[in-house]
Amino acid sequence: MTTLHTHNVLCVSDNNVLEPLLSELERCHIYEVSTAHEFSAALADGSIDIILLDLQMPDINAIGLAELVKAEKLRIPIVFLTDVFRLDVFIQQGYKSGTIDYLLKPIDHNQFLNKMNLYLRLFDKEKSLRELNDTLHQHVWEQLARHRQNDCILSHQARLASVGETIVQIAHHWRQPINTIGLLIQDILDAYDFNELNREYIRGNVNKCMEIIEKMSDTIDELRGFYKSDAVKTAFMLNRTIEKTVSFIKPILIEHNIDIIANNSADTQLTGYPVEFGRVVVSLINNAKDALTENCIERPVIKIDSFVEEDRAVIVITDNGGGVPPEIAGRIFDPYFTTKEEGRAAGLGLYTSKHLIEKCMGGTLSFKNIADGAEFKITLPHILPPLNPHRAHSERGLASVG
Repeated sequence: MTTLHTHNVLCVSDNNVLEPLLSELERCHIYEVSTAHEFSAALADGSIDIILLDLQMPDINAIGLAELVKAEKLRIPIVFLTDVFRLDVFIQQGYKSGTIDYLLKPIDHNQFLNKMNLYLRLFDKEKSLRELNDTLHQHVWEQLARHRQNDCILSHQARLASVGETIVQIAHHWRQPINTIGLLIQDILDAYDFNELNREYIRGNVNKCMEIIEKMSDTIDELRGFYKSDAVKTAFMLNRTIEKTVSFIKPILIEHNIDIIANNSADTQLTGYPVEFGRVVVSLINNAKDALTENCIERPVIKIDSFVEEDRAVIVITDNGGGVPPEIAGRIFDPYFTTKEEGRAAGLGLYTSKHLIEKCMGGTLSFKNIADGAEFKITLPHILPPLNPHRAHSERGLASVG
């Protein structure tokens, strides 16, 4: 429904011929001026909705005033009043200057009222549309701001989840070295009891402990690099990045007696964010690991296949963990959706993985159930053909296995 507005009509004339007609217009405030100075002052007020402009005024250049309104981009409709013999000349000039219509003198009563009411109804509709557009524009900006805020929250929670993953990885990589150091320390007391504690024995134990500690320190540096976000897109080798990622997560898989099999074709070069891509692979492997352990699969296996298909690099990660129930399969990429117990997962892994692959790296991440488990498929654009295996072996890049 169109809102009815009160209109401000500016009448530029040196006689009062329009006064009785204007008084019959509903919802109108009439402003009558007769000089260019008064005209400019009325425009400066910023409230004029329509202008009636008399062409035959001795002290005013009506065409010039119309061109002024057009030049200022005020978007105020102008109607000329004229009794000029050469009407076509003035009409042409008037339309060029932004006039929407003209009325011939002497003004016909019914024609004037009908046309003015038509203009004002059109003005009401235009103003209502502008207000609606402004409202929609504001609503869009509010929604965008809300989405940006939600994205910031999701990003922060994803970073927290990444910190948790880092701690888990450190714990698994350090468990065996710490146990070894503990055994070496305990053996010192036994060596003392059996009179075997001498300088050579101590030096040997110290060297072994320092070697283990150095490897533990290297593990921290590697994990720090693995979980540090990429600032810009870089070129990286697909298979090397997968191998490095598998090497980080393999201790956890071994602990759960899960076999991981990687079938990689000739390496190919991609452009994107190798660290974030590695996290996506970790997230998908972790999901497979959870399904395998929760369903108590007798011979749990995770497979990673990578190859080039036409102009895309393809990575397929499958497991034999029983798959995802059909009733929730369509929701697994939703933010905060998780089937795990409260506190065990934030439900952001697959959501952020899909966002990174599709929004940041121009690829796709899809899912489907297979005969005995689940399949996640990543496709990414590749920028170079597969490398010669000898050349690939000789080059060591960002994604090489440490």
